[in-house]
Amino acid sequence: MARKRVGILTSGGDAPGMNAAIRAVFRRVKAVSPDHEVVLFREGLNGLAGRLEVNFDRNIDRTRVRDIIHRGGTFIGSGRLVELADPPETVVGAERDAWLRRQREIIDTAVVNLRQLGLDAIVVIGGDGSFKGCAVIATAYEQRFQNPLRVVGVPGTIDNDIWGTEFSIGFDTALNNTVDALRKLRDTIDSHRRCAVLEVMGNSSGWIALAAGIAGGAVTIMLPEVEETYRIESVLERIRTAARLDYRYIIVVMAEGVRKVSGRPRLGEELVRLIEDDLEIREALGRPLEARLNTIGYLARGGHPTAFDNLLASRLGVAAADEALNGANVPVMVGLVNNQVAVHPLSEVTKHSPRLVRPDDELLRVAGSLLVHANQPF
Repeated sequence: MARKRVGILTSGGDAPGMNAAIRAVFRRVKAVSPDHEVVLFREGLNGLAGRLEVNFDRNIDRTRVRDIIHRGGTFIGSGRLVELADPPETVVGAERDAWLRRQREIIDTAVVNLRQLGLDAIVVIGGDGSFKGCAVIATAYEQRFQNPLRVVGVPGTIDNDIWGTEFSIGFDTALNNTVDALRKLRDTIDSHRRCAVLEVMGNSSGWIALAAGIAGGAVTIMLPEVEETYRIESVLERIRTAARLDYRYIIVVMAEGVRKVSGRPRLGEELVRLIEDDLEIREALGRPLEARLNTIGYLARGGHPTAFDNLLASRLGVAAADEALNGANVPVMVGLVNNQVAVHPLSEVTKHSPRLVRPDDELLRVAGSLLVHANQPF
């Protein structure tokens, strides 16, 4: 087999399990042939489009990836280059021209770097934005050098919003961290008979909020995709019902993206105040219900990866290495469908992403049966 050179980068938000994916790609590439070379890019797309002498590790050996499987985050660093995407409609005039100039500079630098390194393929571990950025660079590379660059995507994002895979690397760890925070909150608010609004990660998708709310026994869940879930009166009705049913602790799980889609940037604070001032809740309890707003934030994405995330990362990493060495010369992504590794054209993945919670989603139906409802008869 001819000697091949494969690059790896992690991009976008960090996700527990990325290190396991890097390790799996490296070990599989070397297992196929010890003569194959692996190149690591530092700081994600920033490294790919930066100065080569400070942004990559070439011809790494097994000691470089030793013991990284247990670590959270990504040991080679991550980063974003928003200019790889087309400028938003709000960016106009000179600012738009500057954006497009910067975009051309990034693409030109990246394709020259890739050419200088002589890569046969690059594996990008990240989310939708990372895949789109690498696809743009790959297209420019082929146009400039009349030679395709194989791009293989591995879904790594705690948001779990990538089309073409049922799970993305990092989601399970973030979910477990969020449920752990919810359980710790429950202990103290149960002692004091209070309400807690827990804001969790999820800017455009509510998968973490939905799954954590179900697994942690929340009274209600607020999702950016489903307007009814974050309508204030509907949320208050569920809390009033919980108060009438003598719940000692009441937990509301709110995805952070609800603030944006509702047009109420201080929605969490507003909700706490409305709960404490609600006359029906006061009448049911004989006193006001104290409420607290808590935000889990980056804590959700930190810590050791779960066994599931490391297993998923290992499976997808091996599959990505095989695609990088022997796949077709078109950008693809490896994902998990029906517990089997599947390969999708990257163009289809980016076309259908982000994968959001649908009104007919099975998990939403489950939540509908388990959450507290207004006028609940039991």
